Amino acid sequence: MKKIGIIFGIVGLVVVVCLGAYLILAQPKLEANLLGTGLDKKVVVITLGNAGIQEIRLLDILINNSNTPKNVKVQVNESGKGFALSESLADEGYIFKNYDEINIETDTAEKDINYDSLYGLWIKGDEEINSVTIQYKYLGKEFEKTVTIF
Repeated sequence: MKKIGIIFGIVGLVVVVCLGAYLILAQPKLEANLLGTGLDKKVVVITLGNAGIQEIRLLDILINNSNTPKNVKVQVNESGKGFALSESLADEGYIFKNYDEINIETDTAEKDINYDSLYGLWIKGDEEINSVTIQYKYLGKEFEKTVTIF
C-alpha cells in the first residue's frame, strides 16, 4: 500500500511541475502595442511591457515579415514625457538605447503601471512598415511577437 501512495505522490508532483512549467512558458509575457506611426509609415513606435516574472531580452527586430529595419532603438521613458515619434534621434529629453543592450524589466505591463509605458520601440525603415516582428528570450526560451501596423 505504501508503494502505491508513493507512486501517486511522485506522479502528482510531476503533473504539478509540468503544469506549472507549461503555464509559465506557454504564454509569452511580452506586451507590444502600436503607439503611433509617421505620416509615411516609415517610422513607428511600439510600447513594450513585461507581464512575466523575469526580464525579457530583445533578440532581433524585423519589419514586413523578414526585412531588417534601417534603425531600431528602445526609448526609455524615465522622465514621464512619453515617446518621440520623429524621423531622427535628435529629440532633446528623450533617451534612445540599442535594443540589444537593454532588458525589459518585470512589472512594466499595462496592468502593473499607473502611468505611460516605460519602454517604446522606435523603428525606422526604408519602406512603409506594415508589420513588426519582435524576437525575444524569456526564461531561456525564444518567442516571437508580431504587431500589425494599421
